[in-house]
Amino acid sequence: MNRLLGYAWASPNTAVGIFLGGLGMLLGAGARIVEGAIEFSGGRLGALLASSAIGCPFRAVTLGHVILGTDAATLDCARSHEQVHVRQYERWGPFFLPAYLLSSLWQLACGRRCYRDNWFERQAYEQA
Repeated sequence: MNRLLGYAWASPNTAVGIFLGGLGMLLGAGARIVEGAIEFSGGRLGALLASSAIGCPFRAVTLGHVILGTDAATLDCARSHEQVHVRQYERWGPFFLPAYLLSSLWQLACGRRCYRDNWFERQAYEQA
């Protein structure tokens, strides 16, 4: 029952992830379900995520129960980290993205790194 509530609580963010993943599939990405999350990777979606053109290239990003990644091999390596974010979405629900952004802004305001010092990222690196 708790797992079902986690899916429901995270569902607004999951819907955004499914939409972006669906667009990715139109651009050649593949999809698979792993550990209760839908993973989209590869194709032009993967190339875009890895591109320096977006200003902050990354290997993977989690939106609710959806993980978007550059390719399947990268997701295999990043899965434990991204699964921590899935659990964070289950706890924070629709408040996760605003809380994540506020944590990043707080880190910047304090002269720290907005990504590596973000509370959610520190937790994910510690638990992965």
